[in-house]
Amino acid sequence: MEQELKDTLKNVQGQIRYPKEIHIERILKKKKRAKLNQAALIVVILTLFLTLIPNVTPSWAELRLFGTSPKPAHPYSEYLVHNGYYYIPSVQKISKEQLETKLGTISRNGDWKFLREGDTTQYPPNSNYYSIKGKSPDKYIAVDIMAGPARKHKIEGYQVLKRAKLVEKPDVKSIYGGKNDSMEVNAAYENIRNIVPFLRILQSPDLKMTTSVLRNDGARYHVKLGYKPAPHSSIKQTVTLPGDNHVTEKFLWIQEYPEKYLDGNHPDYNGDFQYDSIQQVGEFSSNGITWASYQVAQYDSLFSTKINGIIYEVSCQGFSVEEMKKLLETFTIAPKK
Repeated sequence: MEQELKDTLKNVQGQIRYPKEIHIERILKKKKRAKLNQAALIVVILTLFLTLIPNVTPSWAELRLFGTSPKPAHPYSEYLVHNGYYYIPSVQKISKEQLETKLGTISRNGDWKFLREGDTTQYPPNSNYYSIKGKSPDKYIAVDIMAGPARKHKIEGYQVLKRAKLVEKPDVKSIYGGKNDSMEVNAAYENIRNIVPFLRILQSPDLKMTTSVLRNDGARYHVKLGYKPAPHSSIKQTVTLPGDNHVTEKFLWIQEYPEKYLDGNHPDYNGDFQYDSIQQVGEFSSNGITWASYQVAQYDSLFSTKINGIIYEVSCQGFSVEEMKKLLETFTIAPKK
């Protein structure tokens, strides 16, 4: 068997013919020309791709999506703002007798971007804060320690807070979300409308924008806007629901996103648009836009439309269908600066 393999190998070797001369320089030149031709071909393909891609992709696909920074908005997670500084909690507690003067009352709780006097992430609204006897309020203050269920809070003592860093000025250009603070809402809206070409808004003077939020799924934008009746509006701020005489505030939400955005699963779903086709009660046209109308209850209507591959969904609470149809007449592309 071994001898047969040797004979076979010998026969194969005898059939191979080698060139008499090998010109290495010629071979290298041919390879170099081949590489140059290949590089030129790649450049041509890329040029065609970049030239043609705007004609086959929607405008939002060309946008650079904003990133989410791991850096928190503020240097502390627990604080109370007084006189332009952060005051952070200490472990020290004092009695009522050690308080000197009331400095203010907390009205807002939450991590706001534009911080103002009395803002806090730690203490409930209507809590008071004070100066302390024998201590400068430039170094220490005290705040109510509230206990008990909501609306039945009782003061159990007073916590000492120590002054820390000066409150920083927010980076307005990095704000892409605001709610219930006119400065934050306006800053976010200005940033959103400058980069989202499909943004549409309600321009009715009867409405006030109270929420503007921009998110993305890594490839596409998603916008959420919120409105309430403006203070001077002819539309009432509340409505009394028939049957149980329950008084509820009026508000409406708009969500705007491309068709394939997260396959329809919004990061800010809130249950606003969980409707079924069987709940569709009709269609109507308003300002050249055809809306599908859905209704869950008398004052719980939803409206949906699609324009150039962008889905627009509107939900409301407390508004009648007639009021909503009138408001949707003002639904238009957001004006640029």
